[in-house]
Amino acid sequence: MMGNRQAQDSGLVIYQAGEEACSPGHGFGPAVRDHYLIHCVLTGQGTLYRGERRWKIGRSEGFLILPEEVNYYQADEEEPWHYCWVGFHGREVPGILKKCGISRDNPVFEFYDTVRIQNCIGWIQEHYTRRNEEFLALSRLYEFFAMLKGEEEGAGLTVRLAQRVREYLEKNYSYGITVQDVANALSVDRSHMFRCFKEEYGISVQEYLLDYRLERAARLIGRSDMNITEIMYSCGFRDLPNFSRQFRKKYGQSPGQMRGRREHA
Repeated sequence: MMGNRQAQDSGLVIYQAGEEACSPGHGFGPAVRDHYLIHCVLTGQGTLYRGERRWKIGRSEGFLILPEEVNYYQADEEEPWHYCWVGFHGREVPGILKKCGISRDNPVFEFYDTVRIQNCIGWIQEHYTRRNEEFLALSRLYEFFAMLKGEEEGAGLTVRLAQRVREYLEKNYSYGITVQDVANALSVDRSHMFRCFKEEYGISVQEYLLDYRLERAARLIGRSDMNITEIMYSCGFRDLPNFSRQFRKKYGQSPGQMRGRREHA
Protein backbone atom coordinates (compact mmCIF):
# COMPACT_ATOMS: atom_id res chain seq x y z
CA MET A 1 0.00 0.00 0.00
CA MET A 2 1.30 3.47 -0.83
CA GLY A 3 2.38 5.84 1.96
CA ASN A 4 0.01 8.40 3.42
CA ARG A 5 1.70 11.38 1.72
CA GLN A 6 1.57 9.64 -1.65
CA ALA A 7 -2.08 8.76 -1.09
CA GLN A 8 -2.96 12.36 -0.28
CA ASP A 9 -1.25 13.52 -3.48
CA SER A 10 -3.30 11.06 -5.55
CA GLY A 11 -6.78 11.94 -6.76
CA LEU A 12 -8.63 9.19 -4.92
CA VAL A 13 -7.22 6.10 -3.22
CA ILE A 14 -8.99 3.21 -1.50
CA TYR A 15 -7.63 2.07 1.86
CA GLN A 16 -10.07 -0.61 2.95
CA ALA A 17 -13.65 -1.86 2.80
CA GLY A 18 -15.60 -4.31 4.89
CA GLU A 19 -18.74 -5.29 6.78
CA GLU A 20 -19.46 -6.35 10.35
CA ALA A 21 -22.40 -7.34 12.52
CA CYS A 22 -21.18 -6.02 15.87
CA SER A 23 -21.76 -7.63 19.23
CA PRO A 24 -23.69 -5.63 21.87
CA GLY A 25 -21.64 -2.73 23.20
CA HIS A 26 -18.73 -3.36 20.82
CA GLY A 27 -16.70 -0.19 20.33
CA PHE A 28 -13.63 1.16 18.56
CA GLY A 29 -11.31 3.82 19.98
CA PRO A 30 -10.79 6.44 21.14
CA ALA A 31 -8.39 6.50 18.21
CA VAL A 32 -7.39 8.39 15.10
CA ARG A 33 -7.25 7.25 11.47
CA ASP A 34 -4.80 8.47 8.86
CA HIS A 35 -7.52 8.42 6.20
CA TYR A 36 -11.23 9.13 5.70
CA LEU A 37 -13.67 6.43 6.71
CA ILE A 38 -17.43 6.15 6.06
CA HIS A 39 -19.67 3.65 7.84
CA CYS A 40 -23.18 2.87 6.59
CA VAL A 41 -25.54 1.28 9.12
CA LEU A 42 -27.64 -1.52 7.62
CA THR A 43 -29.51 -2.57 10.76
CA GLY A 44 -29.44 -1.75 14.48
CA GLN A 45 -27.96 1.37 16.02
CA GLY A 46 -25.01 2.84 17.87
CA THR A 47 -23.33 6.09 18.89
CA LEU A 48 -20.48 8.19 17.47
CA TYR A 49 -18.44 10.27 19.98
CA ARG A 50 -16.06 13.10 19.08
CA GLY A 51 -14.92 15.33 21.90
CA GLU A 52 -17.99 16.64 23.69
CA ARG A 53 -20.30 15.81 20.81
CA ARG A 54 -22.20 12.62 20.21
CA TRP A 55 -24.54 11.36 17.50
CA LYS A 56 -27.05 8.53 17.83
CA ILE A 57 -27.04 6.66 14.51
CA GLY A 58 -29.44 4.00 13.25
CA ARG A 59 -30.52 2.04 10.19
CA SER A 60 -30.11 3.79 6.82
CA GLU A 61 -27.75 6.36 8.33
CA GLY A 62 -24.03 6.70 7.88
CA PHE A 63 -21.21 8.63 9.50
CA LEU A 64 -17.87 10.09 8.48
CA ILE A 65 -14.58 9.69 10.34
CA LEU A 66 -12.00 12.34 9.41
CA PRO A 67 -8.25 11.68 9.39
CA GLU A 68 -6.23 12.71 12.45
CA GLU A 69 -9.31 13.33 14.62
CA VAL A 70 -10.00 11.33 17.79
CA ASN A 71 -13.28 9.41 17.52
CA TYR A 72 -15.00 6.64 19.40
CA TYR A 73 -18.01 4.69 18.19
CA GLN A 74 -19.95 1.98 19.94
CA ALA A 75 -22.74 -0.45 19.12
CA ASP A 76 -25.98 -0.26 21.09
CA GLU A 77 -26.38 -2.77 23.93
CA GLU A 78 -29.90 -3.76 22.90
CA GLU A 79 -29.81 -3.35 19.10
CA PRO A 80 -26.15 -3.49 18.02
CA TRP A 81 -25.50 -2.16 14.58
CA HIS A 82 -24.55 -4.10 11.49
CA TYR A 83 -22.62 -1.80 9.21
CA CYS A 84 -20.37 -1.74 6.18
CA TRP A 85 -17.53 0.70 5.65
CA VAL A 86 -15.08 2.06 3.13
CA GLY A 87 -11.84 3.94 3.80
CA PHE A 88 -10.20 6.32 1.31
CA HIS A 89 -7.97 9.36 0.86
CA GLY A 90 -6.80 11.75 -1.86
CA ARG A 91 -6.93 15.36 -2.94
CA GLU A 92 -10.40 14.92 -4.50
CA VAL A 93 -11.99 13.86 -1.22
CA PRO A 94 -12.83 17.27 0.32
CA GLY A 95 -14.66 18.31 -2.85
CA ILE A 96 -16.49 15.00 -3.11
CA LEU A 97 -17.67 15.15 0.49
CA LYS A 98 -18.83 18.74 0.05
CA LYS A 99 -20.95 17.72 -2.95
CA CYS A 100 -22.44 14.89 -0.87
CA GLY A 101 -23.33 17.30 1.94
CA ILE A 102 -21.05 15.58 4.48
CA SER A 103 -18.59 17.55 6.61
CA ARG A 104 -16.82 17.72 9.97
CA ASP A 105 -19.74 19.61 11.50
CA ASN A 106 -22.31 17.38 9.78
CA PRO A 107 -20.74 13.91 9.75
CA VAL A 108 -24.03 11.98 9.81
CA PHE A 109 -26.12 11.46 6.68
CA GLU A 110 -29.12 9.41 5.53
CA PHE A 111 -29.42 6.92 2.71
CA TYR A 112 -32.40 4.87 1.55
CA ASP A 113 -31.25 1.92 -0.50
CA THR A 114 -29.43 -0.26 2.04
CA VAL A 115 -29.18 -3.22 -0.33
CA ARG A 116 -27.46 -1.24 -3.05
CA ILE A 117 -25.07 0.43 -0.59
CA GLN A 118 -24.19 -2.94 0.94
CA ASN A 119 -23.63 -4.53 -2.46
CA CYS A 120 -21.50 -1.63 -3.66
CA ILE A 121 -19.17 -1.71 -0.66
CA GLY A 122 -19.05 -5.51 -0.81
CA TRP A 123 -18.01 -5.23 -4.45
CA ILE A 124 -15.25 -2.77 -3.53
CA GLN A 125 -14.00 -5.13 -0.85
CA GLU A 126 -13.96 -8.08 -3.23
CA HIS A 127 -12.22 -6.35 -6.13
CA TYR A 128 -9.77 -4.18 -4.18
CA THR A 129 -8.87 -6.21 -1.10
CA ARG A 130 -9.08 -9.72 -2.52
CA ARG A 131 -8.44 -9.33 -6.25
CA ASN A 132 -6.21 -6.22 -6.25
CA GLU A 133 -8.24 -4.69 -9.10
CA GLU A 134 -7.73 -1.06 -8.17
CA PHE A 135 -9.35 0.70 -11.11
CA LEU A 136 -12.48 -1.45 -11.04
CA ALA A 137 -12.82 -0.85 -7.31
CA LEU A 138 -12.36 2.90 -7.78
CA SER A 139 -15.18 2.94 -10.32
CA ARG A 140 -17.51 1.52 -7.68
CA LEU A 141 -16.25 3.99 -5.06
CA TYR A 142 -17.31 6.83 -7.38
CA GLU A 143 -20.65 5.06 -7.75
CA PHE A 144 -20.90 4.93 -3.95
CA PHE A 145 -20.39 8.70 -3.75
CA ALA A 146 -22.91 9.18 -6.55
CA MET A 147 -25.46 7.27 -4.49
CA LEU A 148 -24.81 9.47 -1.46
CA LYS A 149 -25.18 12.60 -3.55
CA GLY A 150 -28.23 11.17 -5.33
CA GLU A 151 -29.98 10.41 -2.06
CA GLU A 152 -29.66 14.08 -1.21
CA GLU A 153 -31.64 14.95 -4.34
CA GLY A 154 -34.74 13.12 -3.14
CA ALA A 155 -37.35 13.17 -5.90
CA GLY A 156 -34.74 12.94 -8.65
CA LEU A 157 -33.46 9.68 -7.23
CA THR A 158 -36.99 8.27 -7.10
CA VAL A 159 -37.53 9.08 -10.77
CA ARG A 160 -34.20 7.57 -11.83
CA LEU A 161 -34.84 4.33 -9.96
CA ALA A 162 -38.35 4.03 -11.39
CA GLN A 163 -36.96 4.55 -14.89
CA ARG A 164 -34.27 1.92 -14.35
CA VAL A 165 -36.92 -0.54 -13.20
CA ARG A 166 -39.14 0.17 -16.22
CA GLU A 167 -36.22 -0.22 -18.62
CA TYR A 168 -35.28 -3.54 -17.03
CA LEU A 169 -38.85 -4.81 -17.29
CA GLU A 170 -39.14 -3.86 -20.94
CA LYS A 171 -35.85 -5.54 -21.80
CA ASN A 172 -36.39 -8.73 -19.79
CA TYR A 173 -40.18 -9.32 -19.72
CA SER A 174 -39.87 -12.42 -21.93
CA TYR A 175 -37.65 -14.31 -19.48
CA GLY A 176 -40.30 -15.08 -16.86
CA ILE A 177 -38.78 -12.67 -14.35
CA THR A 178 -40.45 -11.87 -11.03
CA VAL A 179 -40.51 -8.62 -9.07
CA GLN A 180 -37.88 -10.04 -6.71
CA ASP A 181 -35.69 -10.86 -9.71
CA VAL A 182 -35.85 -7.18 -10.73
CA ALA A 183 -34.89 -6.01 -7.23
CA ASN A 184 -31.98 -8.46 -7.14
CA ALA A 185 -30.74 -7.49 -10.59
CA LEU A 186 -30.76 -3.77 -9.74
CA SER A 187 -29.43 -4.34 -6.19
CA VAL A 188 -32.27 -2.43 -4.56
CA ASP A 189 -34.60 -3.12 -1.67
CA ARG A 190 -37.89 -4.52 -2.99
CA SER A 191 -40.15 -2.35 -0.81
CA HIS A 192 -38.20 0.80 -1.71
CA MET A 193 -38.38 -0.11 -5.39
CA PHE A 194 -42.16 -0.61 -5.06
CA ARG A 195 -42.65 2.82 -3.48
CA CYS A 196 -40.53 4.65 -6.05
CA PHE A 197 -42.18 2.93 -9.02
CA LYS A 198 -45.71 3.46 -7.69
CA GLU A 199 -44.97 7.12 -7.02
CA GLU A 200 -43.66 7.70 -10.55
CA TYR A 201 -46.07 5.57 -12.64
CA GLY A 202 -49.14 5.15 -10.44
CA ILE A 203 -49.14 1.34 -10.59
CA SER A 204 -47.05 -1.40 -9.01
CA VAL A 205 -44.08 -3.10 -10.66
CA GLN A 206 -46.10 -6.32 -10.93
CA GLU A 207 -49.03 -4.53 -12.60
CA TYR A 208 -46.74 -2.82 -15.10
CA LEU A 209 -44.97 -6.09 -15.94
CA LEU A 210 -48.24 -7.95 -16.48
CA ASP A 211 -49.72 -5.18 -18.60
CA TYR A 212 -46.58 -4.90 -20.73
CA ARG A 213 -46.50 -8.67 -21.34
CA LEU A 214 -50.16 -8.71 -22.37
CA GLU A 215 -49.68 -5.78 -24.75
CA ARG A 216 -46.73 -7.55 -26.36
CA ALA A 217 -48.80 -10.73 -26.66
CA ALA A 218 -51.66 -8.87 -28.34
CA ARG A 219 -49.21 -7.30 -30.77
CA LEU A 220 -47.76 -10.71 -31.69
CA ILE A 221 -51.26 -12.18 -32.17
CA GLY A 222 -52.09 -9.37 -34.56
CA ARG A 223 -48.82 -9.19 -36.48
CA SER A 224 -47.22 -12.65 -36.46
CA ASP A 225 -48.02 -16.21 -37.44
CA MET A 226 -46.75 -17.66 -34.15
CA ASN A 227 -49.16 -20.01 -32.41
CA ILE A 228 -50.67 -19.09 -29.03
CA THR A 229 -48.29 -21.28 -27.02
CA GLU A 230 -45.25 -19.73 -28.71
CA ILE A 231 -46.62 -16.25 -28.01
CA MET A 232 -47.29 -17.16 -24.39
CA TYR A 233 -43.68 -18.25 -23.78
CA SER A 234 -42.28 -15.35 -25.78
CA CYS A 235 -44.04 -12.90 -23.48
CA GLY A 236 -42.88 -14.39 -20.19
CA PHE A 237 -45.91 -16.52 -19.32
CA ARG A 238 -45.45 -20.15 -18.35
CA ASP A 239 -49.04 -21.34 -17.84
CA LEU A 240 -51.61 -21.31 -20.64
CA PRO A 241 -54.77 -21.14 -18.44
CA ASN A 242 -53.34 -18.20 -16.50
CA PHE A 243 -52.23 -16.47 -19.71
CA SER A 244 -55.71 -16.88 -21.23
CA ARG A 245 -57.40 -15.67 -18.04
CA GLN A 246 -55.25 -12.54 -17.77
CA PHE A 247 -55.61 -11.84 -21.49
CA ARG A 248 -59.41 -12.11 -21.37
CA LYS A 249 -59.51 -9.86 -18.32
CA LYS A 250 -57.64 -7.13 -20.18
CA TYR A 251 -59.08 -7.46 -23.69
CA GLY A 252 -62.48 -9.08 -23.11
CA GLN A 253 -61.61 -12.05 -25.31
CA SER A 254 -59.24 -14.99 -25.29
CA PRO A 255 -56.01 -15.04 -27.30
CA GLY A 256 -57.58 -17.58 -29.66
CA GLN A 257 -60.63 -15.37 -30.23
CA MET A 258 -58.43 -12.37 -31.05
CA ARG A 259 -56.45 -14.51 -33.48
CA GLY A 260 -59.68 -15.77 -35.09
CA ARG A 261 -61.02 -12.24 -35.60
CA ARG A 262 -57.75 -11.23 -37.22
CA GLU A 263 -57.87 -14.17 -39.61
CA HIS A 264 -61.44 -13.44 -40.62
CA ALA A 265 -60.97 -9.71 -40.94
